[in-house]
Amino acid sequence: MMTFLITVHVIICVLLVVTVLLQFGKGAETGAAMGGGASQAVFSSSAKGNFMTKTTTFLAIGFMVNSIILTTMKSRESKKSLFDNEAPVAAPLNSDIEALNKKAETQEAKPAEEAKSTEQKEPAKQ
Repeated sequence: MMTFLITVHVIICVLLVVTVLLQFGKGAETGAAMGGGASQAVFSSSAKGNFMTKTTTFLAIGFMVNSIILTTMKSRESKKSLFDNEAPVAAPLNSDIEALNKKAETQEAKPAEEAKSTEQKEPAKQ
C-alpha cells in the first residue's frame, strides 16, 4: 500500500510541475506553446487558463491529501526513535540520578518479592 501511494505521489508531483509550467504568465512562457495566439483552438486563452487552473487545483489538493495519508501511515508504522540507543550528551542532574537509582531498586525488589511469594505458595500446594 505504501509503495502504491508513493508511486501516486511521484506521478502527482510530475503532473503538478507540468501543469504549472504550461500556465500563462505575465510574459510568454511555455503556455504559449499550446496555441495561445490561436482564436479557434480547442483551448482558447480563457478556456485553457480555466482548465489549467482547475487541473492545478485538483492536483494540489491530491498532493496535500496524499502527503497527509503517507505521513500518518508512516508515523503509525514506526514507534521507535532514532535516538533511543544513543547515550545522553550531558551528565544527568542529581535529581535524575536519584530517580534512576530508586527505579533500579524497585525493579530489583520486585523479582525478589515475586520469588518469595512463589516459594510460600509452593509448600502450601504439597
